[in-house]
Formats: sequence, C-alpha cells, structure tokens
Amino acid sequence: MNNIKKRVGFVIGSLTAGGAERVVSNLSNELIDKYDIVIIAFVKVPPFYSLNEKIKVIACKETISTPTSIFQSLRLNLELLKGVSKAIKSEKIDIIIGFITSANIVATLAAKLNKIPSIISERNNPMITEVPKFWVLLRNLVYPKADKLILQTEGVKKFYKDRIKSNKIVILPNPISKDLSLLRDDKVKKENIILTVGRLDKNKCHDLIINAFKRVKTNDWKLLIAGVGSKESDLKELIRISHLQDSVELLGKVKDIHKYYNRAGVFVFASRTEGFPNALLEAMHFGIPTISTDCNFGPSEIIENGENGYLIPVGDQEMLEKRLKTLIDDEELRVKFSKNAKLTTERFHSDAVVKKWDEVIDSLIYN
Repeated sequence: MNNIKKRVGFVIGSLTAGGAERVVSNLSNELIDKYDIVIIAFVKVPPFYSLNEKIKVIACKETISTPTSIFQSLRLNLELLKGVSKAIKSEKIDIIIGFITSANIVATLAAKLNKIPSIISERNNPMITEVPKFWVLLRNLVYPKADKLILQTEGVKKFYKDRIKSNKIVILPNPISKDLSLLRDDKVKKENIILTVGRLDKNKCHDLIINAFKRVKTNDWKLLIAGVGSKESDLKELIRISHLQDSVELLGKVKDIHKYYNRAGVFVFASRTEGFPNALLEAMHFGIPTISTDCNFGPSEIIENGENGYLIPVGDQEMLEKRLKTLIDDEELRVKFSKNAKLTTERFHSDAVVKKWDEVIDSLIYN
C-alpha cells in the first residue's frame, strides 16, 4: 500500500483577516495530519490566523497593484495563473482548491493545465451586481470546468443549478474554528456591550447600527465595532456628530475576537448581502443574542426568528431599534436566545464539516 501523503493545494488571494481566509486556515490545520498542505496565495501577507508549522505557504507575488483596465487585469491574472501552475508542478500537488471568485478561476485553469482535479469554493453572494462583468463572464465560462463546486447555502445553489451540473455541487457550511471554539468561556459574565464584526464598507451598513443605537437612548450600554475598511473615516465622523464618542468605539482589526464574543450581551449584523456570515455564526456559537438582517444568503439558515435570534428586513432601522430595545430590556429573552443559539451552531462544529470536506477531496483523488 502506498503510504505517501497526497498533496492538497489551496489557492486564495492572501492570508489576511477575513471569512474565507479563516476557513482556509481552519481546513488546512484540520487536514494536515492526513494530507500535505500547500497554501498558494496571490500576494505575500503574514498569515493573520495561526497555521500548523507543517503547512507550506507560497506567494505568487510580493505585492499586487489594483488593475485599472481589462488589459492590466488579464495580464495580472495570466501572471497569477503561471505562478499557481508553477507551484502545482514544483510541489507535486494532487488536487487544487480555490477560495473566492478570482482564485477559483485561476485554480480551475491551473488544474486543467496540469491535469489534476479541482474544487472551487464560492464564498460570495453571486447575485451582487458589484462583481465586474469581466469576472462574471469568466465565472460563467470557467466554473463549469471545475470538478466540484462547494457552496455554503441552499439559496446560492438555486443560482447555480442551471449553470453547473447538479452532481458537481456540494453544500458545505463554514466550519467553526476549533481553536476559536476552545476559547468560548461560559463563565464570563455578559456585559452591556452591543457588538458587530465585519468590514467597514457600505454592504455591512454600520451607519444603520450606529443610528439605531443612538435612537434607542440607552446610557449604560456600549456599541463596539470590530473591523477595518473604506468607510472608517465616515463612521468616525458619524460618531462625532452624533456625540457618541463615549459610547461607540471602532476597534479596528481584532486578533483576539473571542474576548469580545465572550463578553458581548447583544450581537448585531446589518448586511445588505452575504455569502455566508461567519461572524454571525461565531457570535451565536458564543451564545450572544443576535439581531440580523434577513439578507441573501445565510442568516435565515441559522436564525429561527424569535427562537434563537431576530431577523429583520434589510435596511430597516426602525425594526432594528425595536428589536434592540426589546433585547436590552428583556434579560430573560437574552438568556433564551443565548441557549438556543449555542444549540443551533452544534452542526457547524469543525469535526463534522471537515469530515465532509475530506470525503469530497477523497472522492476526487482516489476515484
């Protein structure tokens, strides 16, 4: 019997902070005992999440400038394709796994060039109109060439069912990091903290949360916002003109997010769209009573409205204020949501999800 480990390559833009980056790091750490793992990043960035020392990380480029034309974009992606293909050859990789649209496209093409199987993992909402037409075209052309497409929700599957053969599609939710799960401390007393976690961009609607917090007029609660992004200066100005400097804090990029998950009394998530909301899942796993917009996709597959959290319409500040006030005033309801949220997230435990990933990888390597 051949005891040489098969070599699995993950392809991703970088290993900075983010949902897809956390999942790649989690999967790599969990699978390293069975496979040799190589992470091929487009750009060199120190890994934000901890990685097993046996995992090899390769960067295609030291830095990447944002392309300003289709010509520049094509040239950049040809360079990245060459870089990934070179890594597949030099590392003798047996199967490649892409994460996020651009990496999925490059990974699939590189796999075809090297005659190895490919898995692609779509993390974003494919209906978001902000995706450039160039990438939509490439996605439509290249995705069907992959051997398996991993999706996170049934909602996203509906989008792809007429574009990709059903036997290629697998629904796999994000695993909750085992390392993060071990940091959950049920003995920590919940404080009067409203927490939200996510990029500071227009899609996450932090301004809606700040405005709702202001109108609820609660003096003994604080709003903490973890994340970085293009809207940071706008949010700082909103906090200033709203005279909320003493009760609203922008935390920036947080390494030890578990410290806030353990302490927060309420979690708010106001996204317009989602691929799958990692932060929401993690918050519920830590037993934080949650309020989330009922956006496409994800929240409605985790939250049962009124049982383990609240779902509100996208962009509905008035309903957010109402639900926020209810949770702040009703400790008994917070306890109920907390208990039920923990139970809900059991099926997302790392072991169960990683086992399914392993089955998909196995089916392509050994069949």
